[in-house]
Amino acid sequence: MGAALPYGAMNTRPRTAASLVALAAAYFINEGIYALMLVGSCSTPAGPGETPCPPGSEKYFFYLFFGIIVAMGAIFAGGSWFAFLSIFAAVGIGAIRAGMAPEAPEGTGWYFFFGLTFLLTPLSGLIALPFVGLKRLRAARLLSNGHTGTGTVLAIGDTGVTINGNPRVRLTFRIEPSDGVTPPFEATKTTTVSRVQLPRVGDRYPVWFDPDDHDKWAFATGPGTAAVEQPGLRKLVELAKRGAQPGVPAPQPQHVVGELNRLNELRLTGKITAEEFASRTADLLRA
Repeated sequence: MGAALPYGAMNTRPRTAASLVALAAAYFINEGIYALMLVGSCSTPAGPGETPCPPGSEKYFFYLFFGIIVAMGAIFAGGSWFAFLSIFAAVGIGAIRAGMAPEAPEGTGWYFFFGLTFLLTPLSGLIALPFVGLKRLRAARLLSNGHTGTGTVLAIGDTGVTINGNPRVRLTFRIEPSDGVTPPFEATKTTTVSRVQLPRVGDRYPVWFDPDDHDKWAFATGPGTAAVEQPGLRKLVELAKRGAQPGVPAPQPQHVVGELNRLNELRLTGKITAEEFASRTADLLRA
């Protein structure tokens, strides 16, 4: 559980590869935008009264087209926000480069406006990055040091807000700690969920909570809809969902979560090493 799981490296490889591909695509986009903005308006082939494109400019059209297609593929392959922001950054930097070039024609001030407009998106992402990192750090600490349990959805409330087509809902949970000592409690969380994987009353999810402050807690759902996304949790989610469906035989998620909690307690008290914890947790999740 937490950062000790070896699943992190496995899950980040496709994302890292997609991000590298996105960087390569951004280079071609940047070069294409830079060259084509210096070329200006032209036609190939040129008709009567049209300005012909300079020889060799065809490759820059290809650079731009090829770069955008590859970058879009990297987004869907797992590059996610990094690949998306790289497209905007490449266009913005290419336009500003064109405006600063010695051979730039007169009246190219709009190049800078155009470039800065595209750079606003990645710059906003960079500004938000520390806040996202802090949130993930808190989540990682909760997963590593918090107590575990099973959360059962008691009520679902619509907030009236939709983000990228996905509804933002208010979920009320009954949380049953797996230590057998802490009494059950109710907690509420507002989160964005996938419109194709809407939670239902009675669904159960793995939960991590701060024993000293029950307002600090998180639950794991599917990829892209998780209040906390952490490598290795998908199987726990599937166990929880199957266990919540009547008539479907499945291992009890409480047992798996309870065993994870026991291993974590052993790690925290020094009875097993971090390496032993990682190995035994991996074996448990693979079982």
